Amino acid sequence: MSGLIPLKYIESKSRILVNTPIYFCLFMLFTILGILAYYIQTKDEITPAIILSVLWIIFWKNSQTEGKIFLVIASVFGYIHELLGVQYGYFTYLGGAIGNVPIWILPGYGAIFWSAHNLWKIFERQYSRSKWFHFTDHFVILSFVLLILADYRYFDLTKDLLNTSVKFAIVFMLFRNFNLLRLAYFTGFFTVLTETAGETFGTWSHPSFSLLSLMAGYVFLLWICLSLAEVIEARKGTYHGNNQLISCMSALKGFVNGQKEWTKREATAALLLTSFYTLSLLGLTAV
Repeated sequence: MSGLIPLKYIESKSRILVNTPIYFCLFMLFTILGILAYYIQTKDEITPAIILSVLWIIFWKNSQTEGKIFLVIASVFGYIHELLGVQYGYFTYLGGAIGNVPIWILPGYGAIFWSAHNLWKIFERQYSRSKWFHFTDHFVILSFVLLILADYRYFDLTKDLLNTSVKFAIVFMLFRNFNLLRLAYFTGFFTVLTETAGETFGTWSHPSFSLLSLMAGYVFLLWICLSLAEVIEARKGTYHGNNQLISCMSALKGFVNGQKEWTKREATAALLLTSFYTLSLLGLTAV
């Protein structure tokens, strides 16, 4: 039994970590910046891959259906997207064992996307009853203005201003209420900060780097994950909660057989964005 104590201790501490906003925020900040700095100095892919894989497992252990969907879909789709993006010249890395993409991106994509979503969820859960919580809406407005200014002044918003603006507007049409819109904004915002850190450090580089365009992509990925989780929860009722009968692939059927609720606005936005990102994955249009 003594051999189980360290494992129980890790599980207990990890549960506290992922559910305490300030601890989790600082932990992920130092982890992300540390990995980026380490990789730039050493070009070692193995150590970051191990660290991020451990984080991925910890997050999995502390997740319900929605969180597990985030980890799997973000990791798989994210890595495929990076492999294709490098091939088509959308961006480049310093190097990589597979397709010039570092192997730590596979667990890293899911872990960082999960952490961005989780950070807002635990923050909202802990502080939503506080009198000052409404100031988060002011933060959204202020940070959005600063995001536009930074993108315009220091990055590449002006290279494709019209398409980027339209794409950014359409992606937020996917969400049905203000709480989901706020979740989408903060998840996209936190993930874009990570993307910007990697671009600034030189871990990766884009010929055209637009904050709004990147954020739109992450928000669309969030919608995919949330929609899959919605369908899987609906299918659980059909199969009386037996998770083994449900997979992400089978859940995709729920998008068209009525297990996902659609609004006209959401369906239109989903069709447009799916078409656009399919073309980008085929190398026909830049992301």
